Amino acid sequence: MSINRQRLSSDVHKELLADIIKGEFAPGQRLKDSELAERLGVSRTPVREALLRLEREGFITAQKHLGFSVKHLRESEIREVYPLVSLLECHALKNAPLPSPEKIAALRGIGRSIREESDDPLARIELDSSWHKALVEETGNQHLLRVLAELKRIVFRYEYAFMQVAEFVNESLMEHEGVVAALEQGDRRKAVRLLGEHWERCTESTLSDFLARERARGAAKETAEPFERRSAD
Repeated sequence: MSINRQRLSSDVHKELLADIIKGEFAPGQRLKDSELAERLGVSRTPVREALLRLEREGFITAQKHLGFSVKHLRESEIREVYPLVSLLECHALKNAPLPSPEKIAALRGIGRSIREESDDPLARIELDSSWHKALVEETGNQHLLRVLAELKRIVFRYEYAFMQVAEFVNESLMEHEGVVAALEQGDRRKAVRLLGEHWERCTESTLSDFLARERARGAAKETAEPFERRSAD
């Protein structure tokens, strides 16, 4: 595989991932490589490579004779994955060395960047992921970091709705700063406790927002069905 082809496949993956996260492709929607290739103006090969990567990452599924489709968002996934992310990240922070002044400054810099990205939820997600990665990357446990990264990819789709709510973002940034301040003071135990409380609040907020959207979607469907029946008659 040539360097250019690798880059092309990566670009297609990034484009499709953004569309899935933003809801451009609805849960359950089939993704046909020929249609996507035409839409993106590329050959089917990089599209196919990107779809296979998205399948490995858990954003889409593949069924025999049916091709690829976007995975459904599930309440159970929020309830199961978020606590695992919290557990692993808190464990990593507990075992990482206290951050240097340069790392403290970098964490605060990412926080400022998140606040500045008020109109781009996807950019906020990427910056938030960078903050959490920077917080624990010096733990030294590469197996833990690998598993954490895999779980974070699942969380990624749910974060898009979260990052559209200014109240959620502001609370998150305040909690981030509390963790950083505790580390700056050398109080690792407090930092770990605050990080755990941060993930608990994120879980509750994400779950509440998800359930509200599901209820609204259900209500809209119930309203549309009688109209559709009348139209058919």
